[in-house]
Amino acid sequence: MIIDFRKIARSGKTEENFYFEYVPKEGLLSFPDAEIVSPVKVEGTITLTGKHSAYLDGEICFTIKGNCTRCLTETEQTFVSEIVEEFDAEDEYSYPVKNDTVDLSTVVEDKIIMTAPVTFLCKEDCKGICFVCGKNLNEGDCQCEK
Repeated sequence: MIIDFRKIARSGKTEENFYFEYVPKEGLLSFPDAEIVSPVKVEGTITLTGKHSAYLDGEICFTIKGNCTRCLTETEQTFVSEIVEEFDAEDEYSYPVKNDTVDLSTVVEDKIIMTAPVTFLCKEDCKGICFVCGKNLNEGDCQCEK
């Protein structure tokens, strides 16, 4: 999604609401057997703060589907995360502003990476599987010696 600062300014406004759906690139998640269910929903407001700068306030909503990293049960979880960013063509540490436009795809993918859990669990207190017999311990105790 490309945001054009000049287009917003030409319309006589200093801010604009946006909504778009985004399909992230494959392999974005760091854990195996999980994927982002498309599309990712992104909405918010972009506010011009100068001729070549803007402030973004919004949120991203995405769902991850995959196997629990402890018990291997298929699970699906939805995450909602706030996005707050400043864009400035003269600030080398902000996301790049080229010809008074900014591409939000990098911002969205970075936010997905920062929001996604380190381990993907079916539930917070998942007991995992028995390393001896392979029984899912969420379904009850196994008969293996402790």
